[in-house]
Amino acid sequence: MSTVNVKYRGHLAALTGIVEETIDAEDVNGLLKSIRKRYSPEAEKAARSMLIALNGESILLLKRFKTVLKNGDRISFFPLCAGG
Repeated sequence: MSTVNVKYRGHLAALTGIVEETIDAEDVNGLLKSIRKRYSPEAEKAARSMLIALNGESILLLKRFKTVLKNGDRISFFPLCAGG
């Protein structure tokens, strides 16, 4: 289990009531489950629908939800935006 720094933005920050915290988790999926347990299923759903960055890099470029976390990693949740 690793301790990671988590930053929330947008709707997820409103659902959790905070913008930053530390959480213990083995991988991104475990982190999302922890968010569900700490806050609500709605918070987990919102988190899964956001861009998730590990140390500034999208988890989509890594192993997605199976991406392993290490002590001191920084996870950020960003709202998806579209425009035209």
